[in-house]
Amino acid sequence: MPAWTKINVGDAPGVIYSPPWIGFLVILIGLAYEIFRPSLNLKRDTNRKWILAGVSLFLIILTMIFVQEIWMPYKHGYSILGMRSFEFPFGSDNIIVWPQLLFDFLNTHFTDTTVLSLLFGILFLTNSTPQTSKSYKFILIGALIFTTFLMFGHLSFLIFGKDPTGGYYSRFTRLELLSQYWFQLDFWSELIILVGALCLLFKCKRPVAIAKTN
Repeated sequence: MPAWTKINVGDAPGVIYSPPWIGFLVILIGLAYEIFRPSLNLKRDTNRKWILAGVSLFLIILTMIFVQEIWMPYKHGYSILGMRSFEFPFGSDNIIVWPQLLFDFLNTHFTDTTVLSLLFGILFLTNSTPQTSKSYKFILIGALIFTTFLMFGHLSFLIFGKDPTGGYYSRFTRLELLSQYWFQLDFWSELIILVGALCLLFKCKRPVAIAKTN
């Protein structure tokens, strides 16, 4: 059974240690570059493996929404229509009160897992390639940096017992960590994105010619 007693309702690990943020910054640079120099081919890719990758990431998002906004309120006996108090910034003794629905919504949709799963769930379903889109290359390189650091963090704790998160993982045993729903969603979303980014950067998807119109 998941060790629910060791994790607060709505508490999600997110990106706790700093190196992955370098990758996130590169992703943002790629997105900004796309705004000013559009180059993505947004036509739908019909290749089954990319459809599977994209759909898998969307399913991870739906699972997060279900668990956070339906299952956890039921499990812990609270109403999403109630109020939620929390300390912000942490350690400041400043208590803020928000509607529980808003707290759960932001806690679900503004995590790195949800944001990146949505971004790459969409991009993997397109015919975009880093060979034809410089912005996509930036985005993929950023994703590679981001997910590599996070996967290294996961595996360093599971294999060697070293906690790179400053104490978050060490609250659990290895088996307890593996039983946490958020860890499973983080792990599999990051693995799919990591494999997809490596595959695209090593040219496993052929660029599709875009017909020019007069």
